[in-house]
Amino acid sequence: MKVVIGIPVRMGSSRFPGKPLAKILGISMIEHVYKRCLLVKHVDDVFVAACDEAIRQTVLGFGGKVYMTHQEISRPALRVAEACRKQNLADDDIVVVVQGDEPLIHPGMIDLAIAPLLADPKVQILTLVADANEKEWLDPNEVKVVVDEREDILFMSRSSIPSNIRDRIGPRLKQVAIMPFRKKFLLDFQEMSATPYEIAESIELLRAVEHGIKVRTAKSPYRSVSVDTEPDRQEAERAMRRDEFYPSYAGRRQEMLAGDRDRKQN
Repeated sequence: MKVVIGIPVRMGSSRFPGKPLAKILGISMIEHVYKRCLLVKHVDDVFVAACDEAIRQTVLGFGGKVYMTHQEISRPALRVAEACRKQNLADDDIVVVVQGDEPLIHPGMIDLAIAPLLADPKVQILTLVADANEKEWLDPNEVKVVVDEREDILFMSRSSIPSNIRDRIGPRLKQVAIMPFRKKFLLDFQEMSATPYEIAESIELLRAVEHGIKVRTAKSPYRSVSVDTEPDRQEAERAMRRDEFYPSYAGRRQEMLAGDRDRKQN
């Protein structure tokens, strides 16, 4: 059984056009995500699922692997599913969908996400969740999650759920966009029809929930910064200066660029 990571990206973000190529300390966001995924212990391959030539050139430029997909695909996991159809993956291989707007992703988050699938062959799909603070709980850009006692998803919403009626506030969880699938289920998921709540909330995993699929969760202790706006990018840049993993790949990148300059001069 292999574990591969697919990073879906596109230039046409409505809130932050060109987001994957936005620079954070001089390195594109997609390169940050890619290089950090390479630091995961139990991973066999990392690739980008893209639909823009500018992204393809950028990924190839830093030595990454990229598969081109159709422009009209709007859901991240569906873009990765199309890229998987171009690869020789076994049905039980694990495909981890990692959003391309998580430049501070901790490698341990991915190890945590895949552990339940490695331990239990019945688990077909999972998403990480984390505690949501008050600001995140009120933010419609954050997807809130309600789970049952088995930690399977009951519902997801951009609204503030569960409610705080009568000042009795239940656990506040938000989705962390790291989603491992078994490859066969990912391709089956791609073929499922879109569902009413998926469309209304613009939340991809509600497609599985509405089709009666159990979506497991795992709670992450790690904090990350999702970049949806320019202020988010600035926050990520401030956090990156203190990040423990950044020096491990930033230094190698500078060496590679220096080597390229030397070859051009010679």
